[in-house]
Amino acid sequence: MEQHLVRVLVVDDLPSFRRAVAGVIAVAEGFELVGEATSGEEALGFLRQHAVGMVLMDVNMPGMGGLEAARRIRSGHPDITVVLLSVNNTEDLPRDAMVMGAHYRHKDRFGPDELEALWSDGGHAKF
Repeated sequence: MEQHLVRVLVVDDLPSFRRAVAGVIAVAEGFELVGEATSGEEALGFLRQHAVGMVLMDVNMPGMGGLEAARRIRSGHPDITVVLLSVNNTEDLPRDAMVMGAHYRHKDRFGPDELEALWSDGGHAKF
């Protein structure tokens, strides 16, 4: 039986963090990096052209930040699992951040096991 890989878009304005997340995706079983973006605007543009199952996105970026981008992604693409990544604690995020259906993980604790658990617990997009 053919296994479908979860297609992942990474959104962060820092190249070093995009590389770190790409490394996590590379060692996590069942995932493939299909694109990178540096802002919420770029992420939305990418999603108009490409199918993805998961978006891993920084909260704080120049231009459209992660919270607004997550809100728009979840509104227009409800089957995409959106994970907000930040160095802030959950209680420091605006209250509506979790209400919109996005997951939140601290950047310092994000690894392959966390990625796999997020997908198995909340992902349901099929391509």
